[in-house]
Amino acid sequence: MMRISRCLVAALVVSAAVSARATSDTQETANALRERTGASARLDGAVAFSLPEGVVLDDGLTRDEAVAVALWNNAEFQVAAAGLGFARADLLEAGLITNPVLSLLFPVGPKQLEATLRLPIEILWERPRRIAAARAAGDVVAQRLIQTGLDLAAATKEAHTDLSLAQERARLAAETSTLVQRISNLTATRLAAGDIGELEARAARVDSARAMEDASRTRHDITIAAERLRRRIGLPREVSMPALVVTPGDLDPCGASESLLTEALAARPDVRAAELAIEAAARKLGWERSRVLAITALIDANGKGSQGREIGPGIDVGLPLFNRNQVGKARAAVEIQQATAAYAAARQRAALEVMEASVQYGQAAESQSAWRATVVEPLEANVAAAERSFGNGETSFLFVLENTRRLAEARGRAGELDADLKRARARIERAVGRNCR
Repeated sequence: MMRISRCLVAALVVSAAVSARATSDTQETANALRERTGASARLDGAVAFSLPEGVVLDDGLTRDEAVAVALWNNAEFQVAAAGLGFARADLLEAGLITNPVLSLLFPVGPKQLEATLRLPIEILWERPRRIAAARAAGDVVAQRLIQTGLDLAAATKEAHTDLSLAQERARLAAETSTLVQRISNLTATRLAAGDIGELEARAARVDSARAMEDASRTRHDITIAAERLRRRIGLPREVSMPALVVTPGDLDPCGASESLLTEALAARPDVRAAELAIEAAARKLGWERSRVLAITALIDANGKGSQGREIGPGIDVGLPLFNRNQVGKARAAVEIQQATAAYAAARQRAALEVMEASVQYGQAAESQSAWRATVVEPLEANVAAAERSFGNGETSFLFVLENTRRLAEARGRAGELDADLKRARARIERAVGRNCR
């Protein structure tokens, strides 16, 4: 009985230690996400909407605040966070000690009272391996959750950028529609005066109708982009979408693509998870190998023997003649092969995403710079010159409107290039596995 008591005490101590480690793992995961994204993540699986500390929506929603709200409220992220709970349960289960079995044969007639206590003792070599395998699997879950958080952060940044671009497009489309309408009105006046023909006037009316349709479509685009951002950040329907706050921010590409690739392969969570999965599979193989021999300790007692009550120890041994856990060992070996291939695939995927995002950033930066230098700035100069010429009575107001319309369209394209640059920056951060700050 003393040995049984010691085993039970040991089980309680181990269970407490496992629970403490599980809580520590959750905090470590949250800290890793904060370090990589700059925002706190809620990992308790709660679905009630609330704002993380330091975020206020009344003054507008910045891109960084959108990421913070998403990591706090996104329902799909909370589903992924529940994986930590399953990992904790698996770890607790791995640390449990099998209950002893007490068998009693009651004295009926000449039959004496017999009692047998059975306690599996293979836990002495199986249990440490089982716990190690469960811990390794839990580490894999934690790393995958961190990667899920990075994916959510990147998607939220892109959704914020898309909504900002949609709003800017709507503003420029409305401005362009007004200008084209004024051009159409001036063209109608010139048609009435006989200065132009019907063909030119019809073209102006068509341009005006098309500009109005474009302006209407951009308003719908705002609604769609806002709903996508709402879903990312987990904003309930009863809460109105706050105004966006767009800050230029630092759009440095984070460094050379070669150094980013080295960093991604060394520290990206999904690559690390694939690496840990190999370790978890190897530990599981060690556990499966330890399950070949099953030994149960016995304590047998008789109510009355030749010399009174009798009690003695013994063992039950399952002889591994036929079943040597071949299936478990074979599956664990295949899992190692699968995990090794998955690790290679994760590294290839990381390399592709880093290089692709770097190229996209370089292309967007080059196009943005060239468009502003060769299109926007010359058109700005044209508008200023046209306004001066109109003020001096040298040109018509229609010439001023035409140049202003071209400038509005060029600025719309410049806004798209700015958005491309922000998206590429978000993809670089996701590909590397951290904020570029």
